[in-house]
Amino acid sequence: MHRKYAADGLVAISVSLDDPADPEAKEKVLKFLRSQDASFNNFMLNEKPEVWQQKLGFDGPPCVIVFDTQGAVAKQFKDEFTYADVEKLVKPLLGKK
Repeated sequence: MHRKYAADGLVAISVSLDDPADPEAKEKVLKFLRSQDASFNNFMLNEKPEVWQQKLGFDGPPCVIVFDTQGAVAKQFKDEFTYADVEKLVKPLLGKK
């Protein structure tokens, strides 16, 4: 979706929730991101799960949070969703039909 809509203003980031204390986590995350050709900003949280779970309001992946152009949460997708569901929300936010 990033490749498809970046020119229209879509900004995408990924956030890994892997345990930062796990010495293999960073390499595992990097391997996955490379395999997906993730050419947008990618971050790894360095907080314990109970901290981000409370702040973000979910237990764990998968989750996609879509923000509107003013920075407000338009919708949080978690558990059962498809990227087609996300795209249906994103397109109108970008002014696409």
